[in-house]
Amino acid sequence: MLPTANMTIDPELKALIPPLSPDELAQLETNILADGCREPLVCWNDILIDGHNRFAICSKHNIPFRTIQRVFESKAHVRIWMRDNQLGRRNLSAAWLIDLAIGKKADLIEIGRAKRVATFPEKGQKGFSNVLSPGDRTLDPLPKVDTRQEIAKAAGVSTGQIGMAEQVMKKAPKLWEKAKQGEVSIKSAYAKVKKEIKAEQDKRDLAEAQNQIDAEKRKNIESVCDLRACSCADLFASGIRPDAVITDPPYPHEFLPVFTELAEGCKAAEVPLVAVMSGQSYLPEVIQRLSKHLRYRWTLAYMTPGGQAVQQWQAKVNTSWKPVLLFGEALEWFGDVATSKPNDNDKRFHTWGQSESGIADLVERLTKPGQLVCDPFLGGGTTAVVCLALGRRFVGCDIDPAHIQQTKARVAR
Repeated sequence: MLPTANMTIDPELKALIPPLSPDELAQLETNILADGCREPLVCWNDILIDGHNRFAICSKHNIPFRTIQRVFESKAHVRIWMRDNQLGRRNLSAAWLIDLAIGKKADLIEIGRAKRVATFPEKGQKGFSNVLSPGDRTLDPLPKVDTRQEIAKAAGVSTGQIGMAEQVMKKAPKLWEKAKQGEVSIKSAYAKVKKEIKAEQDKRDLAEAQNQIDAEKRKNIESVCDLRACSCADLFASGIRPDAVITDPPYPHEFLPVFTELAEGCKAAEVPLVAVMSGQSYLPEVIQRLSKHLRYRWTLAYMTPGGQAVQQWQAKVNTSWKPVLLFGEALEWFGDVATSKPNDNDKRFHTWGQSESGIADLVERLTKPGQLVCDPFLGGGTTAVVCLALGRRFVGCDIDPAHIQQTKARVAR
């Protein structure tokens, strides 16, 4: 047969064939030019289903070729045959092998549904169970669909890779095409997709929590923001059970006992996560007091870029960061650098006030929307304002009633 003969190229079927590398294609062309097209092209009626590269080369050089016909019940059967042919290739990427194996699963499902519709039209509609009822025993069961384990075996990969591949195929088709071409690994593609999925879910969770808190806030602000004029010890003695404590106690030496008070209260309340900002002048003693009652986990760096450096005269250091001591079980991963926006020091509401941007970074990094966050050293109320904005409930206190009234005014806006 000459290349001018009637031959149909189906784009959908052609897409099932992994492309040859430039070197492989060049070698195939060299072989055909030297020896002719020795292997016949395979057709289903007038549609080419095997030999697309040979057909292109023969057409280019006007080289004769032979064809053979295969008979199939449907296009889905054709796709299964083509995929089985390609699964035998050894030079394919793992992503291509998985793509072929998963595609075969979809084809088997399509064949089974078509058979049911043909035999029982009224029961073959979408949503009808694939399980045969007692009166349907004349109908053969649907073709066995590969389980994830069987798909992995067919593709020669692990079941874990199949699971990752399915997520990438569903959520990021363009990224999956890159994986098939070997431009990115399945693992790295999945990591990117997983990160995007988590970001989307976090966004939905935040929006839901914010809407709920806003609705409750309009009815009764105390239901989402509990502010009390009392000491840290009195607050915990009241029986509160926060999901996290994020606080910034006073740093001067005379206030060191409050760190012990804080640790004792958090221990009694069994707080899962405790994050305590501290100055560095008395850091060893602060750590000692907290660690006596709480399980140390890590130290975060709270960055204060721009013109926010503090001069520590005793140590002769211009410091642009603060340690945030983290206590509790390691239940969630987090990054250990939180950052305030440049020149964002906010001393409008308290002499020792922190920026909303920096506290927001800590709250988002360490807690989840809907959780109850506690700050027993409220000061100007920045933590309360941030928590409500980020869909967290809040409870906090300060020994100065004026600070409580000021915070109530801030959160009521």
